[in-house]
Amino acid sequence: MQGFDPPTQRPFQGLVASRIETYGGRYRASAQGTAGNLFARGSPVLDPSRRRLQGYAPFAKGCGPARGLSPLRLRELEPEKRHGGHFGAGPPYSPKLKEVMKAHELEVRLHTFSMFGMPRLPPEDRRHWEIGEASDSGEAIEKSWKELVPGHKDMSRELCHQQEALWELLTTELIYVRKLKIMTDLLASGLLNLQRVGLLTEVSVETLFGNVPSLIRAHRSFWEEVLGPSLEEMRASGQPLDPISLQNGFLMFSQRFQPYVLYCLRVKQTMAYAREQQDNNPLFHTFVQWCEKHKRSGRQMLGDLLIKPHQRITKYPLLLQAVLKRSPEARAREALNAMIAAVESFLRHINKQVRQGEEQESLVAAAERIGPYEVLEPSSEEVEKNLRPFSTLDLTSPVLGVAPEHTRQLLLEGPVRVKEGREGKLDVYLFLFSDVLLVTKRQRRADKAKVIRPPLMLEKLVCQPLRDPSSFLLIHLTEFQCVSSALTVHCPSPADRARWLEKTQQAQGTCPAAWPEESVHRQQKRVCRRALGRRRE
Repeated sequence: MQGFDPPTQRPFQGLVASRIETYGGRYRASAQGTAGNLFARGSPVLDPSRRRLQGYAPFAKGCGPARGLSPLRLRELEPEKRHGGHFGAGPPYSPKLKEVMKAHELEVRLHTFSMFGMPRLPPEDRRHWEIGEASDSGEAIEKSWKELVPGHKDMSRELCHQQEALWELLTTELIYVRKLKIMTDLLASGLLNLQRVGLLTEVSVETLFGNVPSLIRAHRSFWEEVLGPSLEEMRASGQPLDPISLQNGFLMFSQRFQPYVLYCLRVKQTMAYAREQQDNNPLFHTFVQWCEKHKRSGRQMLGDLLIKPHQRITKYPLLLQAVLKRSPEARAREALNAMIAAVESFLRHINKQVRQGEEQESLVAAAERIGPYEVLEPSSEEVEKNLRPFSTLDLTSPVLGVAPEHTRQLLLEGPVRVKEGREGKLDVYLFLFSDVLLVTKRQRRADKAKVIRPPLMLEKLVCQPLRDPSSFLLIHLTEFQCVSSALTVHCPSPADRARWLEKTQQAQGTCPAAWPEESVHRQQKRVCRRALGRRRE
């Protein structure tokens, strides 16, 4: 990445400075206010040393009303043009005009980047975003492995295929790292440089590319410590690449590529954020288009670049399996199987983390729909004040008695009518989670439902179908296996009743394996037997 320093440190810099210095005169004082009108889109940068060209300034094709005119003729501006008359009456710095001026300033900056290269970032940003170019010279590779193995013509066909598979592993590694560097050296660096001059400050570079430098450093280390030495040995000896030489590096796969856990956890939100910015932010859309057309990007689209890390990390087992398929030696096969197992173990870990993250997001979304906890009616203000600290239901809290990775999940929800005792039927809305059933009441003027009954823990819940094909009985038990409460649930249809009973039974059957006492299913059977025995008596 080459640095670019402005040619002058005067108050006006860049294109504005060059025009002011070239044409001089009484417009030095007013140039700052009318810069947006003086310069046509796409105008080339003029060097102050070209002051002898006082009467001429080349304009790009399609520059609007000023096309082909010398800036000297633009001195006497019409009043409406000076005050943004094209966008309606109003002050000279109306929001519409500011947008136009920002769009023009962005194009000027991007044109400058194209001509002179990307400026270097300040030291505080450089430490994170810039990965030194020194090691790039070591990341070069021949067009074919045959250039390094003089005796390749005498090798067996199977061994040649093995070397082709290993060569694909090496070459695709280098290609992938170069694509990662497009995100840091072009997109992230460009955004940070524009934000230094007040453009695109609303776009979060950290959200888009924050974890990418860690990925690049991980792959640099992998190349320098694992793949690169094997390649150098191949160059020095002229012998085929031995897959066993890669074993130690791949056995440490999870430790080497730990940054991928965080990247894969965020990639869905990152891509959604990028799409939102491109759809709703014209300046960001212009910047991304400029990057995608830049010679360094290789015509790579932003969305394609963001998904590359996910695609690469999942491709390693396939690359190793291709080598295994063409490796007849027992030692090589054993080493490759161990490498594949290590990589797949890490991928399972990533998938588990991603799944837990998605489950947590779903839980938070469900919890946001459930509002006040009002299961009691206080008899006085004093009682209400004392109940208040205990009237908050936190569904995002860990499930008791199980490992932290078990996340509460919303399994079923829907409207029903319930009857408790001899009271009339009440319209309610049920939420069935993986460990608890909530009885709530929809609020007319709010999107949230309030909890009107204490949570019914599934390990203490018994469901019994009733003669009415649309109804069933909910029995909640105490620690002594006695009835704590009972609700008759009337569903909209028999199909709805079947769905509630099925989902509840499934949830109880898949409850985290270690309920403190006996299993829920066995407990239900025992309670039902006891109830039937009492009826006979």
